[in-house]
Amino acid sequence: MPAARGAACANLRRVIHRPLPASAPPVALILILLLTACQDREARAQNADLTRRVETLERQLNAVQTVQQKDPLTDAGRVTTRAAAQNCANSLTRELETFRQNSIDRLYPTAAQLDLPGACVDLRVNWLRQDTARYTFTVTDGQGRELARQTSQGGS
Repeated sequence: MPAARGAACANLRRVIHRPLPASAPPVALILILLLTACQDREARAQNADLTRRVETLERQLNAVQTVQQKDPLTDAGRVTTRAAAQNCANSLTRELETFRQNSIDRLYPTAAQLDLPGACVDLRVNWLRQDTARYTFTVTDGQGRELARQTSQGGS
């Protein structure tokens, strides 16, 4: 039935575009009203189709957001940042432990003796405790969120 209406509306458009004699103003008015009715029907059908498509997309978006809330590892940027922070923490720990093992008196380096490894570029290292016997530090992002934490074996 909608195909028949569509064909009727198409025929009606062709008729309206023909020049009408001056003696037929009521016919032109009727044809214009009929064409408007056809366009309204077509517009309603298109709007209904678009509404269905938007609702489908909204359901899909909600499903993806639900999965991301349940599994935070789906955010690749966050995972990459955490991995970089853990890499920084591991590199710094390796530096600290290597210094201590090579030290005659088995002490950790002071702040002046330590250079942060290249893995810590764009991250912030916060020392909670750093002395020659023990260390504890966190690695944070630009917003101050803790991404990794390391503590020496001998203390907290």
